[in-house]
Amino acid sequence: MSDIHRIIIDCDPGHDDMAAILLAAWHPSIKLEAITTVCGNAPLNHTTNNALRIVDAFGLDVPVYAGAEQPLLHRYAFPAEFHGPSGLDSAGEDLPPARGTVQTQHAVDTIIERVEAAPGEITLVVIGPMTNLALALALRPSLAQKLRQVVFMGGSATEGNVTPAAEFNVWADAEAARIVFRSGVRLVMFGLNATHQTLMRREDVAKIRAAQPGSNPVADIMDFYCGTYFRFAGADKPGAPMHDPCAIAYLIEPTIFELTERPGEVLVSADGGYGQTLIDMRPQDPAHDTRVKNVAVAIKADPIRFAALVTEALSWAAGRISSTR
Repeated sequence: MSDIHRIIIDCDPGHDDMAAILLAAWHPSIKLEAITTVCGNAPLNHTTNNALRIVDAFGLDVPVYAGAEQPLLHRYAFPAEFHGPSGLDSAGEDLPPARGTVQTQHAVDTIIERVEAAPGEITLVVIGPMTNLALALALRPSLAQKLRQVVFMGGSATEGNVTPAAEFNVWADAEAARIVFRSGVRLVMFGLNATHQTLMRREDVAKIRAAQPGSNPVADIMDFYCGTYFRFAGADKPGAPMHDPCAIAYLIEPTIFELTERPGEVLVSADGGYGQTLIDMRPQDPAHDTRVKNVAVAIKADPIRFAALVTEALSWAAGRISSTR
């Protein structure tokens, strides 16, 4: 493999976080070196426990580090609508309890230490709120130049989901996201405008279930996630958006997505705009365009290629969990 991506996944598992972790663990072009956790979909104790459950259940040799317990300033009730109170609820058989333990080093210190030890080599994949990364950048501003890139799921170039303006991951800690957007780090953004094009369809879940007849927690978890989406958005939808795996899929097959370099900012005002990613999509003559384009924004996705990639990874995982028991 000509280009191995050394990555840290910063996450708040989460059903689609699990899919992203498994996609990274499955593909040979990805070297998953650490998982760091943050509060977001659920409190930190749940997101960390869920990360440990994923690592143990699928036999992944990846250390887990716990990070920020709260956003920098924002306070909110952790949502249970989509992921359940634990953050990783299932419609059938759950993942077994975690056997392993979290590492003693704080996630923020881990990010700093690993990036500084390999400048220009580590990609940070952020698929939860950006609190850990913002704290790392506050402690070490030079980290922005030492990271290879930050590929993240968050924000939107169009509408939000938690509010009309804001997507959840950015809204959950908009102050942290603003620090990251202004840091100078190379940013690749997968917002709702792109992730809503990437669907886990009913036939994809059926393929995952067929890959491991009988006990199949992977298919059960995807069924729960998709069923929750259909309950809120309508059963007539062709599939449920798989937000977080987009960040990993881009590293594996970047041509699945079309990106455009744009100026981006995060709003932190106290009115209805809190948490909005304000992406400047206005066309301008390149000869006279002096805007600082600080973020590469995904605008289109190939849903068929994406679904095939994720389905293959989760089918692999369904067999793997059976072999680790």
